[in-house]
Amino acid sequence: MSSRPHILVVDDHANTRLYLKTLLSHEGYQVRDAATGHDAIESLKAHPLPPRRSLILLDLKLPDTTGNALVPPLRALYPQVPVVIMTAHASVETAVEAIRNGASNYLEKPIDEKKLLSLIVDLIPPEDLSDAAESGRLLTGDSPPMKLLLDRIKKASSHSIPILITGESGTGKELVARSIHNLSPRREEPFIAVNTGAISKELVNSELFGHEKGSFTSAQSRKDGWLLTAGKGTLFLDEIGTMDLVTQISLLRVIENRTFYRVGGTEELAFHARIIGATNIDPQRLVEQGRLREDLYYRLNVFPIDVPPLRERGRDVILLAKRFLGEAFELPEASIHISPGAEEILLSYPWPGNVRELRNRMIEISVTYDIAERSGSGVKPKLFELERGMIAPVLSLTKDRPPDDVPPLPPPRTLKEGEREQIKRAIRDSAGNKSLAARILGISRKSLYAKMREYRIGEEDGSPSDHRTPDPTPPPPEN
Repeated sequence: MSSRPHILVVDDHANTRLYLKTLLSHEGYQVRDAATGHDAIESLKAHPLPPRRSLILLDLKLPDTTGNALVPPLRALYPQVPVVIMTAHASVETAVEAIRNGASNYLEKPIDEKKLLSLIVDLIPPEDLSDAAESGRLLTGDSPPMKLLLDRIKKASSHSIPILITGESGTGKELVARSIHNLSPRREEPFIAVNTGAISKELVNSELFGHEKGSFTSAQSRKDGWLLTAGKGTLFLDEIGTMDLVTQISLLRVIENRTFYRVGGTEELAFHARIIGATNIDPQRLVEQGRLREDLYYRLNVFPIDVPPLRERGRDVILLAKRFLGEAFELPEASIHISPGAEEILLSYPWPGNVRELRNRMIEISVTYDIAERSGSGVKPKLFELERGMIAPVLSLTKDRPPDDVPPLPPPRTLKEGEREQIKRAIRDSAGNKSLAARILGISRKSLYAKMREYRIGEEDGSPSDHRTPDPTPPPPEN
């Protein structure tokens, strides 16, 4: 019989924890709770969440930390588990910061039960959902590098040989590993993904091999490690270059002998899983630097797979942008339009964070341009068009360099003229949205409106602020 999804509720208000535990338990979830950030981390260390079909509900304000500050260590422990921020102080800035830190979404307090349950269903996949389909949905594209990658994935899935996946951060190395697993005969067995760089060097051996009771000070009971938990499935070790050399030697023996021992144990255990390693650094450079053993490198590099960076995938970036915007706005991809100007920016931007960065920026745009609020009726329109001025601010193009077809500002003749031109440029680059323009300028919306009145911006010169994207909220009243 299948296990129920797990949810951890982190909130310092006992009534909130009781309410959420009662509601979610009634819906069939296994729920536990913590009152502080420290208690949450300790709970997860003592009683780990399943890497799939789990979720963390995290309050923004805690007695010992903030939810936004706690997201990175939580994601380091559980990179696959969604984290949802709960806050009574919701704002665009709060939501954007949470998403940048790795949160999957946020909810306003008081909690709307329907929204909460709907979000959980979206973030925790049903057991009959095909992981292969989910991976393939993101690993798509018509570019030659992607066609080559998909061919390598298909070939790798039909064998059990070790795989070494290389690629920049955010390119989707774990998705590649998951696709190989889901297309292989091991698809019904566990897929265990571990970021070895997120675990301290002192604990990697224990986490990898497991340990016996009393093998070290805090080992109060026997623990099975990743090698045993993976069963006959796949063990995906991300950032293998972060493992210390002693652990690398032990791992090499596991690959060669297919057996291992728990830390402090004498019982020889069989290893049945397939190992897939990954690194975002050139492995040969890691070998030269002494950070990756050469013999382990050659044992893993039997069938190398390189994941191309997004900047080399051509118009795949447009396809993915539409997909992410469709998900964020809950619209079909056919209802998402991208203007030629926005396409130009998407195709020319280097995407140093790759697919992960693209997805986060599209989510940020969806938060900033909430289409239900923009419609004024609370009913989401059936179409959304991404315009150039919407994407330029989130990519910091206005801060680092002007877009290619926008000439640099001419030297102002006076201080006021310079300020006026900066305000007009910010309004143009934010598609007429005053909230975004104020953020670009580093001033409040109230101050921006005062400056616009002072310089008569939008009145005498037909500024685009008069007829382009409206603000989600009306302007503040004059004093």
